Amino acid sequence: MSGTVREPVFAEKSEEEKVLISLDIEDDKLFLLHFIIGNYFGPDLHDDDGNKRKQSAFQIQASSNLPTKEELSASLMKRAELERVYYYVLRNADPSLVFNRKVLSRYFNEKRKASNVDFPLFRDLYPLKLHPESRIRNQYKLIKSIVFINDPDTSCMREDCVDRFKLLTGLQSFTLSLNIDVTEVDDEPLETLGTCLEGGPGNHDESEPTLEVNGVIIADAQAEQMMGLMDIGECADAYLFRVSLPGVKRDERHFSCEVEDNGRVLVRGVTTTGEKQVHRYSQVFKMKTHNLCPPGHFSVSFHLPGPVHPQEFTGSFGTDGIFEGTVMKKLQNQTV
Repeated sequence: MSGTVREPVFAEKSEEEKVLISLDIEDDKLFLLHFIIGNYFGPDLHDDDGNKRKQSAFQIQASSNLPTKEELSASLMKRAELERVYYYVLRNADPSLVFNRKVLSRYFNEKRKASNVDFPLFRDLYPLKLHPESRIRNQYKLIKSIVFINDPDTSCMREDCVDRFKLLTGLQSFTLSLNIDVTEVDDEPLETLGTCLEGGPGNHDESEPTLEVNGVIIADAQAEQMMGLMDIGECADAYLFRVSLPGVKRDERHFSCEVEDNGRVLVRGVTTTGEKQVHRYSQVFKMKTHNLCPPGHFSVSFHLPGPVHPQEFTGSFGTDGIFEGTVMKKLQNQTV
């Protein structure tokens, strides 16, 4: 994100005195990211009669009528869901226009300060005091009082911004067919669900899987949609893990799993899904959607809860696309 100058988001009035939002962001990747998060999401306001239309963050900015805590619901949304929408919107865009997870985390985590005044940030749209972040079971990052808008009203945006978005994404319609996971907590204090975070690029939990395809790190949101999901279990003297690997070759010449002393697990292989064209005998199918993992070499890495004995590792790759491994713990009273 460095080296990109951003003019502040500002509002201006047209001849009809209608306030319009202008995103004078020179870098196309930053422009797309901020446009998506500001239009496809908004503050989750109380709606007693159920007839109120959802308002995006940019619509609220244009109206200059910022909500109060009392006007916001107590809903919670996984941050991975915001990332999933971002990657879904850009599914057919040029790969050079898509941020990897590391840069995306900076956008979500950083606070406004003198060193990053030139970059748009998530907190510009969703202030921390209104939308605090927490964890549940030390696993999912949750953001309070945010709602997904599958058919955003972009009339609050300047026409050149809308045209730029359509040109870069190839989309003509803003409507998305997605279901987003939102948790209602019935006004229960957010702190009871986890520890509030102080936002920062170093807060990534190493137990969460990192998926890399053809040298590019794929966000957790995409991993949930495609591959790399994993579960970890343990007993008194061993760990068990399972990794979802649909469309991965089971041939030992292309597949490997390495376990290190510190509990780091690295799975490598080759995917066979995500082609632009699929040949079946004499028929050629041109794929209309590309939601599965792209073809090529991949790796999935994560950490087990503690140190292990790599030499006491066994694994099996089932026909159901699940790789399962078991490895003995390195207990404190043991010596190597």
